[in-house]
Amino acid sequence: MIGPIRAVILEDEPLAASRLEAALRQTGGVEVVGSAADGRRGLELIRANEVDVAFLDIRMPGLDGLEVARRLGYTAAPAVVFVTAYDQFAIEAFRLAAVDYLLKPVEFDRVAEAVARVRQRLDQSTAEERAARLQTLLATLRDERGPEEGEGPLRFLWVADARGRLRVDIDAVEWFEAERDYVRLHTPGRAHLMRGTLQGLAERLDPLVFLRVHRSAVVNLRAVTGLRRRLSGSTAIELRSGGEAPVGRAYLRDLKARIGLPARGGGADDD
Repeated sequence: MIGPIRAVILEDEPLAASRLEAALRQTGGVEVVGSAADGRRGLELIRANEVDVAFLDIRMPGLDGLEVARRLGYTAAPAVVFVTAYDQFAIEAFRLAAVDYLLKPVEFDRVAEAVARVRQRLDQSTAEERAARLQTLLATLRDERGPEEGEGPLRFLWVADARGRLRVDIDAVEWFEAERDYVRLHTPGRAHLMRGTLQGLAERLDPLVFLRVHRSAVVNLRAVTGLRRRLSGSTAIELRSGGEAPVGRAYLRDLKARIGLPARGGGADDD
């Protein structure tokens, strides 16, 4: 195609939206015609403008990115690039359906790569073909993502391993640990690393079972067997596998209440 690609950004996190727009400006050849922080407004924005590509955050208030994509229709769908903080969202399906994806926080070189793919896609397909491909993608995602994205708390997660993808049942995870742009899942005898934020993951866990106990830790209360004072003066959670997790000072009182211990004599931590 000749001329700039007309794009919209649907992202409810202001910093993430600003970063993506900055990356698109640096890439060049893209005109951002608008942005929206919720799915309903974003859908209106797409329908009101001649848009070539929509950058859709998968998790948004109102309508999520998948629902926005579903409602775009079958005859005038723009190219779609999904944006997600979680690599378990059937990345292979995105590639298979020729719709790109970006992992948060977006990397500028990956945005440039996505734009190049979008331009190629626009040159080689009609709007009807893109719409049909999009519907195929959505059907694949519904099959791939399983019940962890349905109603209710997460039941399992898909993580990468040396042989491909591995399903990890949420009940088997003793605690989750934040590591920069990743989360480490600690299960008895093994740990798994997945892309994402601890806060985002915590919001999808069963609050009756999982509790934030540190700025970098969420623990499965069913796996807690005791608390102990470290030599440093901080407190650690003892887990049924023999492992342990840190407890932040600000979280200790709530933790004790949840596991049925008296609040007095709580100790301290440099949370």
